[in-house]
Order: sequence, then C-alpha cells, then structure tokens
Amino acid sequence: MDERPLPKPDHLAGPLRHEWKATHAAGIVTLVLGVVTLIVTLIAQHQLWSTPDWRITVPGFALTLVAALLAIVRKEKSSTYWLLGLGLAGSALVLGWVMMLAIILGVMLALILILHSVM
Repeated sequence: MDERPLPKPDHLAGPLRHEWKATHAAGIVTLVLGVVTLIVTLIAQHQLWSTPDWRITVPGFALTLVAALLAIVRKEKSSTYWLLGLGLAGSALVLGWVMMLAIILGVMLALILILHSVM
C-alpha cells in the first residue's frame, strides 16, 4: 500500500510566489508610492505642525491615485495594499494636522490608561 499523502485540492493550494506578485502588482506599487510620498514629505517638512509643501504631496498623491485606479481596473483580489498606500499618500497632504491629531490621541490614551489603573 502506498503511504504518500494525497495532494491538496486546487482550491486549497496556495498561489505560487510569482503568481502572487503578478496578481497584486499594482497594489504593491500603490503601497510603495504611498510610503515614499509620506517619507519624502516627512523629510522635507520644516516644522511638524506646518502645512506640507504641495509641490511634493500633490504629485505624490496623484501618482498613488493612478496606481490605485490601475489596481481597481485590474480587479486585484486584495484591496488592502492600494487602500493603505492611498491613505498614506492622503495623510501626507495634511501631515501637520495628522501628526498633531496622533499626538493628542496618544496623550489622551495614556491619560485614560493611567486614570483607569488608579480608579
């Protein structure tokens, strides 16, 4: 009697690495563009609370939006990559406001945790 395990059915077998990259290419490009736009905006920012330079953020957001639309047109299976990339590029447009909001929320969360542990 043969003791080899049965092969997995086609619907349970995972995609090969090159197939995954091919089916998520535009989403990965969108995510990379969003991260690059946010990092470049952070580096070019003079003051944390000032308005970012629109000559950097608007073209970065436009390129990210084009890549996201390409991912939608290609009907890629996971929308996580292009949504995250678009969100990062969008937050670069209003970076000062986003950073101040994040600081306020962080301080508020710390105070809530302290008060919750004391009371």
